Amino acid sequence: MWRWTSLPRLRNCGRVTVSGTGGPVLRITETAEGVRRAGVAGLQSCGSPWACPVCSRKIAAQRTAELRDVLAAVAAGGGSVHMLTFTMRHRRGQALRDLWTALSKAWRAVTSGRAVERERARYGLLGMVRVIEATHGEHGWHLHVHALVAFDGPVSRELAATLGADMFGRWERALLRAGLAAPLEDRGGLDVRPVDLGSGSIDAVAEYLGKITVEITGGSMKEGRRGNRAPFAVLRDALATGLADDAELWLQWEAASRGRRQVAWSQGFREWAGLHVERTDEEVAAEETGTADDDVLAVAPESWPMLRPYLAEWLDVAERDGRAAASAWLTVRGIGWNSVSQRPRNSLHS
Repeated sequence: MWRWTSLPRLRNCGRVTVSGTGGPVLRITETAEGVRRAGVAGLQSCGSPWACPVCSRKIAAQRTAELRDVLAAVAAGGGSVHMLTFTMRHRRGQALRDLWTALSKAWRAVTSGRAVERERARYGLLGMVRVIEATHGEHGWHLHVHALVAFDGPVSRELAATLGADMFGRWERALLRAGLAAPLEDRGGLDVRPVDLGSGSIDAVAEYLGKITVEITGGSMKEGRRGNRAPFAVLRDALATGLADDAELWLQWEAASRGRRQVAWSQGFREWAGLHVERTDEEVAAEETGTADDDVLAVAPESWPMLRPYLAEWLDVAERDGRAAASAWLTVRGIGWNSVSQRPRNSLHS
């Protein structure tokens, strides 16, 4: 992806040092169970939750933890949660950017205005969190919204369905104003399901929503129903086959998803649950595991391009056998390095 992505930040992600000069640093930490972990500090990150296979995993892990905390807070307060899914009609040839713009307008119609204030009072709404899911199939790009709706007490399936129907009406009317349409409510346009707030279920729901836009782990790389593919499955196929159609689809995805929020919270919901101020995707992705005290050696700036293609192999060596083995691996291959404790870096090994 470094060679042909359309996103400048992605071209530098994990490839260029933060300062633009110098070499990256090997950082070795140990888990509470005594397991050694190795990573590289000092590299730029793009912070894309949509288009970066590395940053998206890190961001999804953070958002999953936040979703889990919010669901646990609702459960502790005696509340309840339903998941509502809103879909929209689409056809082959429609531009992804246009579909996404229409979806954004429709969701604003669902979550703003006087009707929302009335619903908040009538149903005891605590707040909502929204995640967008995207796939591509025979009929083009398909976008839909998954929303967790939290209530301050028990709410029956029937009452939640009534609320969902009111929301769906605003969703449908907004899509019509944008020149699109939603499927009929009883034919897949709206789905309302209660969420079990038992501890195991909370984990499952949080992980499902947190990973819904990542979809590069486990079975999520497989094709969905009717041959629909998640964006990262499109990328996988583009890299594996070199087909121009798949490459073009991926570039469409990069352009349309750029700058859009992966997870959106209703106003005040995070604060109600006691969560800290939300960090941006870029801030989450840039956070490095461990501290400078865990830095063991620095790669020479001129040698970093030589190491980059073999980085995973080198990190495996560092995790398995430690610092001495990692430095020996570099020396044997003529890759310059120096001990962090020996800064300034003017006595490089080769």
